[in-house]
Amino acid sequence: MAAVTRLGSTCAMASERFLHFPSQIVGRQIDSVRLSGCMPHLVGLHRDMNKLAFRLKNPDLKKKTFQKRRTVVMLASRGDHGLQIVEDVIKSGKPMKKHLPFYVMLPADTVSAHNTLNHCKAIQAGLLALKTLGVDGVVMQVWWGIAEGDAPTNYDWSAYLSLVKLIQAAGLKVQASMCFHGCKYSKKKPAIALPSWVLKEGDNDPNIFFTDHAGNRYRDCLSLAIDDLPLFEGRSPLQMVSGVLQSFRATFSDYIGNTLVEISIGLGPDGELRYPSFPEGIWKFPGVGEFQCYDKYMVANLKQHSEEMGHPKWGLGGPHDAPSYCQWPHERGFFMDNGGSWSSPYGDFFLSWYTSQLLAHGDRMLSLASSIFKDDKVIIAGKLPAIHWWYKTKSHAAELTSGFYNVEGRDGYEAFVEMFAKNTSLINLPRMDVSDLEHPAEARCSPESIFLQIRRASHKYGVPVTGENSFPCCDTAAFKKILDNVHIQSSPELPMLTSFTFASMGASLFSPHNWRLFVNFFRSIDQCASMVDEMDVPLKDKKVASCSFSNVGQLVQV
Repeated sequence: MAAVTRLGSTCAMASERFLHFPSQIVGRQIDSVRLSGCMPHLVGLHRDMNKLAFRLKNPDLKKKTFQKRRTVVMLASRGDHGLQIVEDVIKSGKPMKKHLPFYVMLPADTVSAHNTLNHCKAIQAGLLALKTLGVDGVVMQVWWGIAEGDAPTNYDWSAYLSLVKLIQAAGLKVQASMCFHGCKYSKKKPAIALPSWVLKEGDNDPNIFFTDHAGNRYRDCLSLAIDDLPLFEGRSPLQMVSGVLQSFRATFSDYIGNTLVEISIGLGPDGELRYPSFPEGIWKFPGVGEFQCYDKYMVANLKQHSEEMGHPKWGLGGPHDAPSYCQWPHERGFFMDNGGSWSSPYGDFFLSWYTSQLLAHGDRMLSLASSIFKDDKVIIAGKLPAIHWWYKTKSHAAELTSGFYNVEGRDGYEAFVEMFAKNTSLINLPRMDVSDLEHPAEARCSPESIFLQIRRASHKYGVPVTGENSFPCCDTAAFKKILDNVHIQSSPELPMLTSFTFASMGASLFSPHNWRLFVNFFRSIDQCASMVDEMDVPLKDKKVASCSFSNVGQLVQV
C-alpha cells in the first residue's frame, strides 16, 4: 500500500527539508519540484523495491528519484487529476506519456428551460462518438434559472441527473459549469433567464441589477453590490448560491470525485468575472463599453468609500467624461492616452474602487464554493475574461470598464490570480483560438498579450490554467492558434494548459467536413502535449514561485 501525500506551497515532513512546488500537475506529468537548499529531484514512488519515477524537463534530473517511506509527493489540487497520475503509474508499472485532458461543451439547451432533457438520442450518439475518439469528458452547463426556476429553495435536478447518467454510461467525465447568470436568445445560444422569482423581485427593485449611467438595467446578472444583502425573502445572493451548490452536492454525491471531476463557478456575465460592460444590442465592437456602477447599492458603496478616503465629492457616480458604449477611447477625455483623467488622482481613486469590488465578489464566490466542496475530490474553477481590444493603448479602456485596472505601469490581473490561488481554484481562459492579426489594427487588439500576462501571473502563484475556444470554432487557422496556446513556445518556462474545452458539441460539429477537421485537431493537441513532454527545459529558479494551494498534508491511500 502506497501513500500519496498532497502538499501545498511548503510543508515539513518529519526532519526532512521543506518541499517547494513551483508548478502544478499538468496532464500526466509533474513539471518541476525542488528541495530547498539542495539539488532538485524527481518525484517518484518506491513500492515493493520498484522505483517508478516521473520525468522532469531538466535533463540533469533524469536519473534521480526522491524516496520517502514509500510515499509519492505531489501537488495539492482539488479533484482527481493529480491522484489519477499516481494511480495510472501504480497500475501500469510505468509513467504515462503526457496527455492534455480534453473536454467538449454540451449545447446550452441540452436541458430545456422547462427542465427536460433535449435531443436525448442525438446527445447519446454524440457522447459515443466523442468517447470513441478518445475525448476525456464533456462540460455540462447547469443553469440557476432552470434548477431553482419555479420558487425559492425548490430545486429540481431531475433533467441534469438524467444527463449525468447518460454521460457516465458513455464512459466520460463531467465538468459542471454552474451558471448564475442568464443569456438572451441569439443564433449562438438559446434564451435562458434568471429564476422567474428573482426577475419578479427585480420588477419591484430594479436596482438589484447592474446599471449604467443612462439607467439601463442588465437583467441577466445581479449587481455584486448586493452579494450580502437579504433582499430575496430574507436571503442574500450569496446565500442563494450556497443553497444551489449544497443541493447540487447532495444530489450528485454519488458522482462527485469519479464521474463529476470539476465544478466551474459562474462569477458574472457569461460566467466570467467581469462587469457587464458590453451588453448585446447596445454595444458594438470595438467600443470601450461603459462603467456599471449606477444602481443605488453600488452608488451607496462608492459614496461611503469616498467619504472614508476624504473625498466625498468623488462618490457621486462614475467618471463624467467617460465615453459611451460604442465610442473609442479618444472620443472623450477619460481614456485618452495623453492627459486622460484615468491617470489623475480621481481616476486612480475610482478605478481602484471599481476593480476592488469585482475582486471581492470573485473572492466571496470562490471561497464559498471551496468551503462547500472542501471534502470532495473535485476541482473548483472560475473564468477570467480576455478583453483584448484597446490593449495596446496606455489606458486599456475596455479592460477598465469591465473591471480590470490594467494600465501602462500597473498589472491589473495579478491580484485576481492571487485570489484564485488563495481559493485553490483553477483559471479558465476563453478565446484561445483568437490571434492578434485577425482584428482591425485601429482597435489595438492583443489577445496574445493578455493571455501571456495572465499566464505569467498564474505561473508566479502556481495557479493551473485551462483554456477554451470562442464560439463557434471549426477552421484550421483557429485550431492552429489553439495549439500555439497550449504551450507558448516564446515562453517555455510557462507550463502548458492543464486541460482544454472545445465549444461545442452539436449538429455542426458532426458534419463530415467539420468532424474531419475536429478529429485532426484532437489528435494534434495530444501530439503537442507529447512534444512538450520530450522537451528538456531547464528550471529557472529565480522566475519560479511556489504554489499557493492550501490543503496541506492530506493523505490519500492508493
